Amino acid sequence: MSSGEGPDASEAFAAAVGKAAGEQHQVAISRPRRGPGGIVRSHQEARSTLDLATQLGLPARVVHASDVLVFQVLGRDRAAITDLVATVLGGLEQARGGPQPLLDTLTAYFASGCLNTATARRLGMSVRTIAYRLGRIRQLTGHDPIDPDQRYILQTAALGARLLDWPSQPLQPAD
Repeated sequence: MSSGEGPDASEAFAAAVGKAAGEQHQVAISRPRRGPGGIVRSHQEARSTLDLATQLGLPARVVHASDVLVFQVLGRDRAAITDLVATVLGGLEQARGGPQPLLDTLTAYFASGCLNTATARRLGMSVRTIAYRLGRIRQLTGHDPIDPDQRYILQTAALGARLLDWPSQPLQPAD
């Protein structure tokens, strides 16, 4: 699809695919390219976009390659992202119950626009529990999710953790 068709065309296409497939599906839209070589590159980009969307558990029915570029950039230097996750989020392993609940809280916090009330609603918890968990994250990581500069570091590390499937998969140094 060309970029001039816009999101309505891609949603309509996804709906048509869903109707034909009769099951859960995702459609990836690559960036436009020219010529026969561009068709091949666009197809490869769309396939890798679908793979990445599956790996990250992205719920969108239509996934645009341009929307997942940050994940591709993070994933290109596995050694650096592994080091970032281990350095920034490694302290969460000291949490009672393991790092996953606090990582889920961080992910929901960022997805909720860094609002405690929206995060609590999203996770089905009290605002007080969210505040406690954010404080615990600050204690264990040394990074404050409320501070904008430190928030960026935490959010990038949380994205990296999703790419690496951490903490389900132990962090392995890249070769």
